[in-house]
Amino acid sequence: MHIQFRSPIHHLLAYIGLALGYFGFGKLFTLIAFQDQVLPIWLPAGIALVGSYLWGWRFAPAIFIASVLFNWTTYFGLKPHIHSYSDILQVSMVATGAVVQGLIGGYLMRFWLGDPLLMRSRKNIAYYVLLVGIIANVASANIGMLALSLFNPLYAFSQHWQNVIAWWLGDSLGILIFTPLLLMLLNLTVFEPRNYQHKRIILATCSILLLSVTATTYLYNQGNLKAAQREAQREVNIIENVVLRHVNLSMLAVQGVAAKLQSLPQFDQTKFMQIAEQQRARYPFLFAVSWGQRIAQSHANDLQSELNVLYRNEVKLHGLPLNQRDPMVVVKYVSPQAENFASLGFNIYSRANRKAALEDPEIILQPRATNVVKLVQTHPAKPAYVLFSPVFRQNATTPQTINADIVGYAIGVVQTDVLLTSVLKTTLGNNYDLAFYDGNSETPFFSNYDLAQKPYNADTHYNTQIHFAGQTWRLTLAIKDSYISNLNHQQTIWLLTIQLSICALITFIVLLYNYQNIALNHLVAARTESLNVALQDAQKANHAKSRFLANMSHEIRTPLNAVIGFASLANTTQSVDTLKKYVTNIDMAAKTLLGLVNDILDITKIESNKLHLERRDFDLQQLLTRVDSLFATSAKEKNLQWRLHSNVEHAVWLKGDELRIEQILINLCSNAIKFTDSGQVGLHCEVTESQSDYRVQFIISDSGIGIDATHLAHIFAPFVQADDSTSRRFGGTGLGLAICKELSDMMGGNLSVESQLDVGSQFHFSLRCPFGEAHSNQLPDFDETNIATLSILVAEDNPVNQIVIKSMLDSFDISYQLVDNGQQAVALAQQQSFDLILMDCQMPVLDGYQATTTLRQQFDQQTLPIVALTADVMPEDKAYALAIGFNSHLAKPLDRDKLGACLAHYAKTCSKNSSA
Repeated sequence: MHIQFRSPIHHLLAYIGLALGYFGFGKLFTLIAFQDQVLPIWLPAGIALVGSYLWGWRFAPAIFIASVLFNWTTYFGLKPHIHSYSDILQVSMVATGAVVQGLIGGYLMRFWLGDPLLMRSRKNIAYYVLLVGIIANVASANIGMLALSLFNPLYAFSQHWQNVIAWWLGDSLGILIFTPLLLMLLNLTVFEPRNYQHKRIILATCSILLLSVTATTYLYNQGNLKAAQREAQREVNIIENVVLRHVNLSMLAVQGVAAKLQSLPQFDQTKFMQIAEQQRARYPFLFAVSWGQRIAQSHANDLQSELNVLYRNEVKLHGLPLNQRDPMVVVKYVSPQAENFASLGFNIYSRANRKAALEDPEIILQPRATNVVKLVQTHPAKPAYVLFSPVFRQNATTPQTINADIVGYAIGVVQTDVLLTSVLKTTLGNNYDLAFYDGNSETPFFSNYDLAQKPYNADTHYNTQIHFAGQTWRLTLAIKDSYISNLNHQQTIWLLTIQLSICALITFIVLLYNYQNIALNHLVAARTESLNVALQDAQKANHAKSRFLANMSHEIRTPLNAVIGFASLANTTQSVDTLKKYVTNIDMAAKTLLGLVNDILDITKIESNKLHLERRDFDLQQLLTRVDSLFATSAKEKNLQWRLHSNVEHAVWLKGDELRIEQILINLCSNAIKFTDSGQVGLHCEVTESQSDYRVQFIISDSGIGIDATHLAHIFAPFVQADDSTSRRFGGTGLGLAICKELSDMMGGNLSVESQLDVGSQFHFSLRCPFGEAHSNQLPDFDETNIATLSILVAEDNPVNQIVIKSMLDSFDISYQLVDNGQQAVALAQQQSFDLILMDCQMPVLDGYQATTTLRQQFDQQTLPIVALTADVMPEDKAYALAIGFNSHLAKPLDRDKLGACLAHYAKTCSKNSSA
């Protein structure tokens, strides 16, 4: 980042301005917060990002203080005192989330992406939009919303993740829209002028996005509020009907008691208690059922005598009549009796509200109710209403007045909280704040919320009246904030998500357009620089090529010189011992030459990603034994001390590419011996076991010439040796270490070197290998006598190769016929019967692939096995040969033992077929 301020004063003003802007824009945007506290866009997130980009961690205190002040004044006002430490913890956690988010995005821009208006690649623009503009903003949303859900009662845990998403979307929109605009404004006021392009386009785009996001979200939330209002009005009607249904049930319950008493000529306390308990069991809202016997005031003494007998003089008539001419309705029986014993003997006519219900003319048609009263039997006293249903004399005709032949009343006390709670269970009432009022009372007798904490809101408040049994209840219903919040979240979050997608796309397009213009300004300079770099690279490559060709020419000519020299000497001697010595030397030179070719093939396959590793079980102890026996002799020939240190004391079976691991060890040990003139060379192996695999550490150390520190960085590069004098003195192509490094990386290992000039070197090679399964590694023996029974057709066009294959087959006493091309092979195979065909793949007239394809139309693989005899040794070549119809594959240069094992296999197969 190379942003310069115009002066220290501008630097200070920018810092203070952004800190104040965080607080000011936060206050401004709370004015358009919706009922669920959803902010469609949060510009302070963009301010925190820009401040962190400019000052890094030094802007963290400004973010923290501004966020604390904003949230404190928003949630708690300007009160200086603190109710609890949870208030401080709440605003501190929210501020911490804002700081963490700002620093994450700011450092991504400071050390990786750079200024979004001056980005150097399209990928950086995409990373900025996705990582900084969207993904990084989950930090503040999660930390802040956790604090609010824990400590702020306005935010319920049931809405936690929806609130997190809304917060995250608001922050993302604020960053995407405001960050480019803020950087451009700072460039105009406090920065040293930067080469920002298209200022008007950026200003117009950001302004339009800001207005559109705010307006559409506001309109969408208003639509949600209207939908909630319509739903609330419908719910008012539903609740009213359900309440009427339940209070009618209470009237039917009391009327049922009266009907059963009416049907009995006489009833006593036992019979009444039986009827009452049945009704109370059927209707849980019945707090008590009693029988009120109607008598004239003159018969009070007679009734008192009955009560004395029933209740052992423990019940006295009480409740003075309101009028001397009024009758008395005395509670004679009650269920349950223990809880309501005090009501026995009570004159119901002594209370005006009860008297009004009893004297209501409609009581002869259906029960009448009192207003809501408090049950003194409960603690605390619970609200209830009392229902009266008259019982007439047995011989009475249909009465015409309320005083005609009424002997008493079935009385039911209905507990309103039980009844209305059951109403809420059958409706969506839990989504609303409900309150029930009796008549004109201003205090509700039932509500599902705390009235002291709920401010009145006319937009979400509804009223209705419920009439029953001579009474009137008022129902008030208000939509709960959580219900509006749920509606808003479910739909507004989708809207904000769509808006974020659109804003992200538009921001990407605008920044990309800006980038294209900046890229054009840098194109000429970049092209000129690239030409200079290309020229230097070409010169280096040409030098490396020349040096490699010189090395390769020397390395290839050396074994070729030995082959040609000893071959010519073989013509000058008749001594068998001398000839064997010449042949041995020719064999060694040929293997050296083959090793050079294999190294070149390996590095070529590695660079073209065509080298495939095998995963086979192998014994590490056997591998170390082979390496030890190989280099103990080589070291002894140079008078060097060879040491093998290992903690492998028994067979340790690993799963991996044994050949490539051995190739690395042989290459490193060969180098160690080659570059060491005196002293010692050692191989240290240590194996540690974990729960799932082995960790194998090899250290190859020597006391040789060492490597200068300036060359260590390039020691594993292809065609590179420490210096040209090393190549001249010790020889080599410079491919060995490069191949080792590439093979190590492909196996997930690590190869490194430590060296000191004229002291020695240490190569560290480590890798992890899964556990392998133990098995026998003995090579199968083959029976040369059984091989001699084969009849073989050989197709080979090269005269030298013909001599080699004939000599090997003669050594097995095999009967064979030799042809020069594939066409002759096809013709002869159709005329004669052969046990096996050895087919070269590259031949004139008709090559081996075409010949095999032709033969497979007549002979299957069991009837006539065909073995590919070719120098095409790439994995894809082998796969292609098998797909064409070859049974197996033998690579050139041909090894007699491998040929013998192959022939023995098919000799055994032919023997089984003959027996069958």
